[in-house]
Amino acid sequence: MHQLKLFDYRKDYLFEKNNEIAHYYDILSENENSISYSEHIDPKEKFSICGMDYEEYVDIKKSDQKQLNYDKIYNFLINLDKDKRLEGYKNLLRSMNIKYESDLFTWNSDY
Repeated sequence: MHQLKLFDYRKDYLFEKNNEIAHYYDILSENENSISYSEHIDPKEKFSICGMDYEEYVDIKKSDQKQLNYDKIYNFLINLDKDKRLEGYKNLLRSMNIKYESDLFTWNSDY
């Protein structure tokens, strides 16, 4: 895992993999107002729905995070199996009564 520094906010890659079909990566990041966990799939040319990118995310506002902070979320996520992170994180937030926004985005890249 590596961390990028963006304007004094954190961004950590929790997973990253490339193969002949796609680039897969999961990111935990923060900005002034929120903390976001997202899972991405960027298909490569010549594969299903070429040019279509996918992002599924869970965002919480810092004002709603209660006793959670970036480090606690990071440690929770990194200790879950990759396939269970998204639902496990949502379950944690629900159990702590923390409001969150989640969605799945798809869009076409310009290649």
